[in-house]
Amino acid sequence: MNSSVTCDRCGHDFEITDNFGEIRRGDITVQYFRCPECKAKYHVLTTNPAMRKLIDRRSAIQNKISKGRKGVLPAGTAQKLQHELNRTIAQQKKLMPGLKKIGKEILDETSRNC
Repeated sequence: MNSSVTCDRCGHDFEITDNFGEIRRGDITVQYFRCPECKAKYHVLTTNPAMRKLIDRRSAIQNKISKGRKGVLPAGTAQKLQHELNRTIAQQKKLMPGLKKIGKEILDETSRNC
């Protein structure tokens, strides 16, 4: 990931390169990037064991689908895999709002303690 952003807090323009960080609280992991000027933290992703399992499953399914496009899988398997991928994505979308809320709370708490 290499994108140019403007910090909402201080207005500093910067490239997102190595400004990434991670906070672990029990089984929760919050990934974020930080403004190099004012150190404001921006939420990227929050995961728990269920979400990490879904991420791994999604990656495995996508790899199988990729092999199917190369003709390695039997006919009809790609359609079944696509259906499984869609179910996995739907499960992730259900978890995301709650995890995002938890992640932002953790980031806010760590920002106040700095």
